Amino acid sequence: MNEQIKAEAMHVLAEHHGIARTKDFIKAGVSPYHIKKLEFIGEIERIKQGLYRQSGLIQEMPDEMVEVTKLIPKGVICLLSALSYYELTTYNPWEYQIAIHRSSKKPKLPDYPPIKIIYLADAQYNIGIDEVDINGSVVRIYDREKTICDMVRYREKLGMDLMKEGLRNYLKSSNKNITKLVSYADKLRIQTVLQKYLEVLI
Repeated sequence: MNEQIKAEAMHVLAEHHGIARTKDFIKAGVSPYHIKKLEFIGEIERIKQGLYRQSGLIQEMPDEMVEVTKLIPKGVICLLSALSYYELTTYNPWEYQIAIHRSSKKPKLPDYPPIKIIYLADAQYNIGIDEVDINGSVVRIYDREKTICDMVRYREKLGMDLMKEGLRNYLKSSNKNITKLVSYADKLRIQTVLQKYLEVLI
């Protein structure tokens, strides 16, 4: 591997906070062939089509969360992003999942950080919104119980293993509130499904 090409690719990643698009590399003189080669030797990882990150990069999620919520003021951190924030999963999300009300106008999203918008109806959107302080900034995020309910609701899309891991870790947590969890599940009409998994894991 040409060291100059490798150095240029690392420079591109550094300029884009560790995540860059194919066109960013090409603009800097790193061809698609070299992008594939860098991926093959483990220097970079493909996140999705046309988007790469530096291998071994650990996201500084709490700091970036502040930036994300500034981009989407009415958004609420949800699903895997919230689960990761509460340290209820070992999975390190590569994108931020943000909930907005389904009647809201689709926000204009930047190339970085990667953000996925989840559109929710009234009950799903309004229940369980909490505010946390991150480096002096207020960030809206669903509380633990709402996050677990959302993981159960979206278990087919996000993966059963991730849902079970989150629920299992939640049940082991000293911060759990089963009464609130069941109340949320009832309001969100997933109580029967949640109960099934609780019976297995408790």
